[in-house]
Amino acid sequence: MIVDLNVRGKHAIVIGGGTEGIRKIRGLLGQGCMITVISNRVNRFLANQAALGKIELVKARLSDARILEDYNDMFLVLAATNDHMLNRKIVEKGRSMGAFVYAVDDPVVSDFSYASILNIEGVMQVAISTSGRSPIMARKVRIRAERVLRRIIRKADIENAKLQEFARLAARPRIKTVGKRKEFLYSLIKDRRIQNLIKEDKIEDAKSATLELLQEWERKSTK
Repeated sequence: MIVDLNVRGKHAIVIGGGTEGIRKIRGLLGQGCMITVISNRVNRFLANQAALGKIELVKARLSDARILEDYNDMFLVLAATNDHMLNRKIVEKGRSMGAFVYAVDDPVVSDFSYASILNIEGVMQVAISTSGRSPIMARKVRIRAERVLRRIIRKADIENAKLQEFARLAARPRIKTVGKRKEFLYSLIKDRRIQNLIKEDKIEDAKSATLELLQEWERKSTK
């Protein structure tokens, strides 16, 4: 089962600043979560991210997972050291404290597995997963699929996704029922005027047309 986990406003702890740790940190950046990185080595990437205020960097050499006791708001704990037993201790400790946990070298003890993600303009994500069986194969298939998907997913699809988010937020306080809001959102995709504006890259005009249509739906919903 592939789940898109919402970590916005949550606290994620990454232990280990090597290749795998950096890969996991990159995945968290831009997700709106607070990131604490605990590592015995500080490389240029970690130093830069800390200087930019994007991560909290703690330099420490660990032999056990007791350092997690310093944090009582953990949502996510990622064990990315090169010590298998230490990763296991980190996972066990994090889970006992109520966090979701993941070890880079042990999918069996992890609460979830990482899919290989194709990210298109930060709006659409396509995930390919082997449920931890083979991240290498997931990555290989993702690279192969990327060439096809980038042809299938058009710029208009990306702009429609952005417009749907704009419309959903605008409609929530004005159209009271979930069913009617869903109908309204579908109507945007079918609306020729709005779709033509998107194709012409007139996004602000498309937003204005969306708000006009929302007014009509609001009047209907109050009758």
